[in-house]
Formats: sequence, structure tokens, C-alpha cells
Amino acid sequence: MKLLLENWRKYLSESKAEINNDLSEIAFNTMSAMSVFRDDNLSEAEAADLQYLASNAANPDAEVVDRFYDSLYGGKRAGFLSAYSRDELARMDLYLLDGHNAGFAIKDGDDIVSVHNNSELRGLGSEFMRKAKEVGGARLDHFDGFLSGLYRKYGFNNVYEVYQWDEKYKPAKWNYDAVDILNPQNSIYADALDDMMYEDPGALPNEEVDIKAESGLDIDINPKLKYNSYKYGRPDVIMRKLS
Repeated sequence: MKLLLENWRKYLSESKAEINNDLSEIAFNTMSAMSVFRDDNLSEAEAADLQYLASNAANPDAEVVDRFYDSLYGGKRAGFLSAYSRDELARMDLYLLDGHNAGFAIKDGDDIVSVHNNSELRGLGSEFMRKAKEVGGARLDHFDGFLSGLYRKYGFNNVYEVYQWDEKYKPAKWNYDAVDILNPQNSIYADALDDMMYEDPGALPNEEVDIKAESGLDIDINPKLKYNSYKYGRPDVIMRKLS
């Protein structure tokens, strides 16, 4: 399968406002999920005691929608971005831990979004992934980095699409944290770049080349520019689904 420049150009041909909204949504979900998975040590016994409140997209529960909204935006990063309105959340399947500001949503039937933990609990990442898959979650998206290796751990090993970074369409309030593109736990490109750099990043080609990224995905990149893009906090958007 040949990626994607045509899809990306088509994507970029949409209105700038719509693109910024889409990337800001992915940025919000990335930052929110990272805060959940940084500490993942909940025991099975503790997980078994957790109870969920739920709202179904086909028949929304207004109280749960309101509580989920307050939970999602109740943390330290509340001012970072606002990805979803109450009306948008009402059109998703919502799962909120009873008594805690923590949960996740399923958008469009199988897309896992709004994984968050703004509560005193810690170590909820594995439990949320288990529950999300149990209720139909089968795909997710994120900016390449810490979450790449982590989502592989939970079975999201099929990288099926990539949106390459374009500075014109950067997410609102993006933080530009560096990403180690040469670390397989942080990047879909690590193995391909390792094969061509000969232990010296300066040896990376400064021209468009076709490589095989994670999952054997064919993609055209400029390795040297891509290395520098990640170094300065400009990673690509990765679309994953369960393998």
C-alpha cells in the first residue's frame, strides 16, 4: 500500500479551520492519554472494584454527559485545548468511573478518544484499554512519540495511515516537546532510519526516499528533515487499529 501523500494533500485541501480543529482534537487526545499512561500500576484487584457510569450515543444520558464533560476538562490541562462540546460528547459512547474524574469515550462506534484521568487514582491506563476494547474500541490516533510503543503493547499494531507534520496546520498551543525518532518505543520510523544512518544521524539522506515504516507501511519522507522535525517537537500523526 502506497501512502498517503495523495490522502494528505486531499486532507490539506480542506479548510484551514477544519484542519486545525482535527489536529487540535488529536493533540488534545494525545496529551490527555499521556497523562494517564505515565503511571500504570493498578492491580487487578483494584481494577475489579471499579464501576463505570455510561452514556450510549443512541440514547444519551444527559447527567452522564454533563459529568463526563466536567471530568474531561477538570484537570491541569483544561486550558490547553477544548476538543469536544457537550453536544459532541452526547453523540459518543461515554464511560466514566463512578465517583472519579476519569474515563474514556468511543467515537463513531470504534474510535477511542478522550482517555483521561483527572482524579486521585493512578495506574488506570491498562484498565481503560481493556474496557475500551471490550466495548468495541478498535482504533485510535495520536502524535508519534511515547504513545507509539505503549499502544503497541495493547494490540494496536496496525498503522494504517499517517499525516505528516505541516507547520501551517500545527495544533493550537502545541508544546513542541522533542521526540526521539531513533527510539523504536517512540517512533514508527526508528527501524527504517537506523538502517540508513550508520550510527550517525548526519548520514541520513537529505532527499525524498520511499521507506517502510511500522507495519510495513510504505511512505515517502526526507529522512534528514524528518529527524530534525521530531527533534524540534514536530512529530507525525499516527492512525492505529487492532491487529
